[in-house]
Amino acid sequence: MSIRAVWVLPLPGNGPEGIVFIKKYPTVEKRALVFTGTQDHVHVPPENLLYDATLEELGLKHPSTKYVESRDTCEKQFQKPVFEVKVPGGKLWPVVIIEKFGLLFCCLPLVEQGCEPRPPLISILGISLGFSLLGAMADFMGPLPRDFTTSHPKLLELLSYMCQAAPFGTLIDINPVTVREALQNKHSTQLVSTHTKQPAWRPILTTGKAVLQFSINEQVRAVLYNSDNMEDVCNVYGTISCKADLEGVNPEVTVTLTVPNDSPPLDNLMVHPCVQGGDTRLLESGSPGTTTPKMPKRSLRFMPPREGFTLGYYTSSASFMTPPITASYHMKGNEREVNLLVKVKLNAKVRNAMEYCEVQLPFYNRGIISDINVTPSSGNVVLPTDRRRLGWNLGQKFPSKTLEATLQAKVQFEEYNEKKQAPGTYEDPFCVGLNTYASIYFKVPDFTYTGCQIDPRSVQIQPSAKPKVTLAKEFVTAEYKVWNSHGDAQAVFPVPKYLKQ
Repeated sequence: MSIRAVWVLPLPGNGPEGIVFIKKYPTVEKRALVFTGTQDHVHVPPENLLYDATLEELGLKHPSTKYVESRDTCEKQFQKPVFEVKVPGGKLWPVVIIEKFGLLFCCLPLVEQGCEPRPPLISILGISLGFSLLGAMADFMGPLPRDFTTSHPKLLELLSYMCQAAPFGTLIDINPVTVREALQNKHSTQLVSTHTKQPAWRPILTTGKAVLQFSINEQVRAVLYNSDNMEDVCNVYGTISCKADLEGVNPEVTVTLTVPNDSPPLDNLMVHPCVQGGDTRLLESGSPGTTTPKMPKRSLRFMPPREGFTLGYYTSSASFMTPPITASYHMKGNEREVNLLVKVKLNAKVRNAMEYCEVQLPFYNRGIISDINVTPSSGNVVLPTDRRRLGWNLGQKFPSKTLEATLQAKVQFEEYNEKKQAPGTYEDPFCVGLNTYASIYFKVPDFTYTGCQIDPRSVQIQPSAKPKVTLAKEFVTAEYKVWNSHGDAQAVFPVPKYLKQ
């Protein structure tokens, strides 16, 4: 599929008043003339007319308070991001437009079926390709300053990108990473011969020292109720990322993911399209009274692209999961004064060497804090400038003997006046009275809670190579709430036990 034209213009007030980049393809325009016929063909107008017509179609040329029939009529059908741009010679269709970084990226795909009668959008392959091209152009160029001009270096680089990514209007390789490397001749890269079979995501050869980098990022989402009526919730989500600088046209890499025998299995493993095979099947829980099947090892065989990519995502079985930090929150009092007790204990399985660990205690629908009397067993307590919450910084380690820490506090508040709240102040409508929670934030480097690991000795590469293999791991909180035991808590109604059987 091919593109007749592509152009870029800033939103009104975000830069020059006019098109800042445009590239037309005369050869594709001649093909469009053949497909549509001389009478029905609409030429791409000059830049000034195209600029006005694009803003007019998007409703940006006139103030939003003014009624414009062409923009505001109910009879107009929208099929975003595909638009019909009215120009002096007729109507340009289908024009694909996206907005990013305060710029409008537009392109006019070639419709090989002809535009009269108009075919269904789903049958025009150029629309999806044009949409992908515009997104790649935006990623390649990045944001521009508000006072940029048409001579900005990034706009000049965009022309080089289009010559490499879509020569003569036909999309070849729009990946910003590989195109940039081909333009800069980085790492002595060279284009793969067209006579050689290679995956579409790896059109460049790399020479030099082979390097294979992996990173495993695990996030935990937990809600602790400390109630007999509601079960605590704890789920772990993992992301495996990879960056491969390997020689050869289509090197094939095989790695093995392992977890300890005493850890829950990895399930719901979703992998990148470049994965050719491996143990990616889902694990299903057995019937009551049986154990979940174990897969301590999972092998993945893949052909990596040139840029860094996400090799896969996984979750860990919640039925096996215990919270990395057990905690309780007890708060009693009235609108002007409360007494609270927070207890936290680190799971012995977690590495006691954190980058940070902090407990935030927000107070919604109350006046600002007027006075505090705190007694932490470990760490220190901070009162932020907004005086609407307490921050308990536990430092980088829990006490080595007990792995526990407590915070006792007496907090006094000024009288609450909703009208005198600072602009932008957020008040959680549920957190009234004793309905409140504490949030825990932590990060543990070089550690995964599931024990997920990639053994560098298990890495196999075809054709044979001995790359430098590195692995980085981290375990962080995505959301970690501890609800006050003396108030109500937000929760999803639990599934009745008879439905679990």
